[in-house]
Amino acid sequence: MNRPRKRPRKPMIKSASPSTLKHKKSKKTVPKKNRYIIPPLMNPASPMSVPTQPLPNRNVMVPVNEIPAAEVDTPQVRSYMEESGMYDVFRFPVIDWDFRWQRPQQISQQFAQHGHRVFYITTGVTALQKDATYEEVAQHVKIKRIEPNIWLVTLCAHQRLNLYRDQMSQADIQYLSWSVDYVRDRFQVHHLVSIVDLPFWTPLVTAMENHNLLYDCMDEHNGFSTNEKAVIRQEEHLARKANLVLASSQLLYERMQALHSSTLLLRNAADVAHFSSQAIPAPELDSIQGPVIGYYGAISDWFDIRLVEKLAAKRPEWTFILIGHTFGCDTSTVEKLPNVLLLGEKPYTELPSYLQQFDVAIIPFLQNELTRATNPVKLYEYLSAGKPVVSTYLPELEVVADGLTTIARTPEAFEDAIECSLMENDPQQMELRQQYAQTHTWEMRYQELHQTIQRQLFPKVSIVILTHNNWAYTRQCLFSLQKPNRYPNLEIIIIDNGSTDETPHHLSELDPDLFRVIYASSNLGFAAGNSLGCRKATGDYIILLNNDTIIPDESWIQRLIAPLEKNLDIGMSGPMSNHVGNDQAVDHFVGNPVDGAHPQWLHDFYQYYKGSYRYTELLGFFCVAMKRSVFEKIGGLDSKYGIGMFEDDDYCERVKRAGYKLLIVEDAFVYHHGSATIKKLKPDEYDTLWQRNKAYYEQKWSKTWQLPKRPENLFFGAETNEEVAGRLKKNNQKCILVLGGREWSRRSIRWQQLVKQLAASTEWVVIIHLTKYYHHDIVGIRKAGPQMYMTNRLDLFSLVPFEYILYCGENEAVPDFHTHHQVIDSLSYHAHQLEDLRMSLKDYRIFDERQAHLLVHQLLVPNQSLTMEGTHS
Repeated sequence: MNRPRKRPRKPMIKSASPSTLKHKKSKKTVPKKNRYIIPPLMNPASPMSVPTQPLPNRNVMVPVNEIPAAEVDTPQVRSYMEESGMYDVFRFPVIDWDFRWQRPQQISQQFAQHGHRVFYITTGVTALQKDATYEEVAQHVKIKRIEPNIWLVTLCAHQRLNLYRDQMSQADIQYLSWSVDYVRDRFQVHHLVSIVDLPFWTPLVTAMENHNLLYDCMDEHNGFSTNEKAVIRQEEHLARKANLVLASSQLLYERMQALHSSTLLLRNAADVAHFSSQAIPAPELDSIQGPVIGYYGAISDWFDIRLVEKLAAKRPEWTFILIGHTFGCDTSTVEKLPNVLLLGEKPYTELPSYLQQFDVAIIPFLQNELTRATNPVKLYEYLSAGKPVVSTYLPELEVVADGLTTIARTPEAFEDAIECSLMENDPQQMELRQQYAQTHTWEMRYQELHQTIQRQLFPKVSIVILTHNNWAYTRQCLFSLQKPNRYPNLEIIIIDNGSTDETPHHLSELDPDLFRVIYASSNLGFAAGNSLGCRKATGDYIILLNNDTIIPDESWIQRLIAPLEKNLDIGMSGPMSNHVGNDQAVDHFVGNPVDGAHPQWLHDFYQYYKGSYRYTELLGFFCVAMKRSVFEKIGGLDSKYGIGMFEDDDYCERVKRAGYKLLIVEDAFVYHHGSATIKKLKPDEYDTLWQRNKAYYEQKWSKTWQLPKRPENLFFGAETNEEVAGRLKKNNQKCILVLGGREWSRRSIRWQQLVKQLAASTEWVVIIHLTKYYHHDIVGIRKAGPQMYMTNRLDLFSLVPFEYILYCGENEAVPDFHTHHQVIDSLSYHAHQLEDLRMSLKDYRIFDERQAHLLVHQLLVPNQSLTMEGTHS
């Protein structure tokens, strides 16, 4: 029961080191593994020199039926780049970090000490109380690093919010969401677990995207008198929307399990080392004569103060030490008793000094809805110190520490239990209590929770990569896979198909915690090699990945497997790419063979295609993801296709005939150099292989092989303004022309914000007049989003009847273009520019809406005609 009544603070801690939070406890660190890290490849097209030293014995080529996993023992210094993939944690708490040290802080600190970044949200928000933009909200988000891997974050809302009474408005949700987006963008958070302690946060966390939602139900919220019923009513929605639910007691577990099948009973625990250590006795207790009966924690309306009063009055020789704030509890009577000491709240770091002097530790709670569901943290802490514990009836104590605590159901029984505990002089009992506590530490709770998160929220993914020489490409691919914050539950299986260059030597130096290397004595071919890798895979999902690819960022795996998790009828999924021979090819790409995709282009690409996917008849096997169950049902790739070609067409056919669909994930991207190995064949060898495999495919499936679909572009092949206008007319969609700046840059300027908002529409075709995109020339008509096109050839659109022409940066009017409405965004111009533009236009309307998304909404869903000349909105 962690709820604060006032806002007491923990004592100011000058150092940010965790050791200052607990007595003489050293900070845990993530052990570093000394393994080889592949440095960045500057020029993948240039072959690297072959090492002069002979290959180690473990790289000897072996027959396929005797292939071992690689053994690695080369010690090298590792950098942060090599740390295991870690998910980050956002904690949406019920109490502040500097309040009484309880479950939220303990578990958060465990995550941090095991290498996860933890962003602990404060219970207070910054109220802007104005119409703000994303940029303005971002400026007011407060972030403070308080310990290694732990940051306190104060979000922004429209109004002041009280967690226990208030409900969020739509404006609050928007500002809070923008605040979270800013933190995620600033810290490059890709794999996120959001742990929510209180239903108040429900509207925010259910509006967030691309995160795993975990509800930690640690209290019966109905039992707190400070909680408004409207806030509590959100709990059921929160539990049902969560990916995983935790419960701290059996009663809460049973209630949550009725709402969510993935519920984990994760009881509280103790920092045993902290409470079992020998601390300097508290000076306040030095003068006490006789037995000390002690309690620490909240002294509120669930605390049985009358029981303590009766016991203290009846047994004046006992001294009752009560530590904690007393808000919500009438202590006026016990304050008059000489043998009851109310010491107020004490810092967590000092509690062992008091606990050490307790002869008996007590938990005197009333019987109510709240206490029946509680699993007291203090119980584990009392036992850590080996103290005898006497408690009023709590259901949890019947199953927790059975035989090591005494449950008293009446005041008389409580008194007798204390007396018996005082008479106890059994070192073995003390040892048993401490032994029990040592099996219930926060470290153990973290391990159990982490394993559950790994298993349920980040299912294991096996990446299978074939190599045959071309170490330069392989090196670049593997380096991109080892970026920081990679997918948290990953194995990479490399099948070396009889390489004769330096590839086997370098593969032998890879970290065995991440890589499994299998060496074949000869080239097994694409189909047989991948099938071998799939059979060795242990993941729930398998991704076949060419070695001539570059992974752009840490989100690619989650993007590929998310549709497979949600839809049982999808057998395989694949990303978009710059180089692929079907409709997975992007029409507009900015990048290079060294770095892969341009990071700003990639950011825009994800935004334009957000959540977009489509079904297809064929997936390119440069990168394809599938459920393990699909591979087990379909079987391996057909090895009769030899070293390559048509085996991907064949496997797609098998998957479809098994009743599955093939999906292109349009907001996923993988850079592909393209046929790095197969292109090394001589022309006549290539043609012979092509014809042979094509004939085998057609004979096997009794049909003629068809060329794959070309990339999607509404204007593909259109070379005249008549053809362009005809395509749009046939498409029967409204069209808007955006005239902003001529060069797209990384600066988030006004007209680019408007374009991104327009690109989100699926009902309008958006045409942008551009000459450059991140310094790369725009030539012709390039498709940048599902309905978004960029062009340097404005003349090709001269016959198009635009619904709108939006001026948002262009200073000159476009003559002789057909449009129903000309609209000016006044905030894109200086006063004199705006005046000049108005003078050159006849019919127009001016908008001065600050919020880009609201302006776009007014354009696309207008409430009135926009044809009035010279009018102002």
